Amino acid sequence: MFTLIFYGFVLITLISVVLAIKGEPKMYWVSALCTYIFSFLGGFSIGQLTVGLTFVFIVLALAYSFKWVESGLHYVAFLVLGFVIGGIMVVYVDDAWLFFPFSILS
Repeated sequence: MFTLIFYGFVLITLISVVLAIKGEPKMYWVSALCTYIFSFLGGFSIGQLTVGLTFVFIVLALAYSFKWVESGLHYVAFLVLGFVIGGIMVVYVDDAWLFFPFSILS
């Protein structure tokens, strides 16, 4: 059952990222939420690696929400910033804090 839910959230993430890139930047919020959920469901193998993508989508969603993205260069800068923040979080923050609301359940 969890496998179907996992792949469902992966599919929703992929679709929402495509829609966000095509001009609906509010879909980055959906991508961030779905990535966070499927990272938790992926457990402590692939989940630890994919939780960093959540921060990429959050940074892009915030940048578009505050209208900070005005060109392709801004987009790339926020994309890189999201990867840097996500990488730092994955390497230095404990998994119990990365998956905080869900770590209480498990």
